[in-house]
Amino acid sequence: MNIGRISAVTVASPDLSNTAELYTQFLGYRMVDRGQITKEEAVNWNAKNIEGSNYIILQPENSDDFSFRFIEQNIQNDYIPFKSPGWNAAELIVKNVDDLAEKLFNSEFEIIGPPADLSFTDQIRAMQVIGPSKEILYLTQFKSKLQEFDSPEARCDVDQTFIVILAGQSMEQMQNFYCDSFNLEKTPVMDSRIRSISRAFGKPENTQYKSSAIPIKDQSLIEIDELPEGSDRRLGESGYLLPGISIVSFLYYQSDTNNSDTYRCHLPNLNNKKCRVLHGQNQEIIELIHQ
Repeated sequence: MNIGRISAVTVASPDLSNTAELYTQFLGYRMVDRGQITKEEAVNWNAKNIEGSNYIILQPENSDDFSFRFIEQNIQNDYIPFKSPGWNAAELIVKNVDDLAEKLFNSEFEIIGPPADLSFTDQIRAMQVIGPSKEILYLTQFKSKLQEFDSPEARCDVDQTFIVILAGQSMEQMQNFYCDSFNLEKTPVMDSRIRSISRAFGKPENTQYKSSAIPIKDQSLIEIDELPEGSDRRLGESGYLLPGISIVSFLYYQSDTNNSDTYRCHLPNLNNKKCRVLHGQNQEIIELIHQ
């Protein structure tokens, strides 16, 4: 296992000011940095047209080891979260999901799944929302510490992303890719109720889908969900990031870096670390930050 903490989730945003205001007001996040995308970043992300684009970095109220990076870019109006393969959601650990639901009720965060206990345990309670840039957030509360989940504790009302959700058409293909690439062990596949997928495909809320959660280092996981028939390739403009969540950044515990394919990290607290990119089989960009 050589991949660890989810350090950043990157989303293309048409309005950075509005995004910052909403995350600050309703999720308690704070803006800690801003800047422009470098040529090296744009080239490595296969998004050469965003060189020089503005970005902002938002972090939780009481922690600094996770960031949302929002990059200024118009998004596709016809993008439907969870209708296409790729990074589809970020799951954040929260203190009280029901209190958060009340706070978000009249906000621009669209609640697509109200608070509910998970189908396999009543000790985990979660809700789902769509953010201002069509990013899906799972907001998850652990009522008690579960032995089978090495989950982090929420250090503020809305804390870090500890799970990222990848969707695709083949569970076997996705498991093989991540386990072979990062020396991970396959985990059992479960049938789970995933309301975000049901909503996108117009299926009954209790429809179940194949899902697995692969643990990585630093109390983080990669969840893999298999989409039903009818999913389409995510469309975007050539030279730009795909709409929704396009990049997930992980700490990478492997020292052999080739200078020809690395670039400098500009995330807070990770400045000057070497990064490189792995492009997944479902258009997902995996940014690896070498430790």
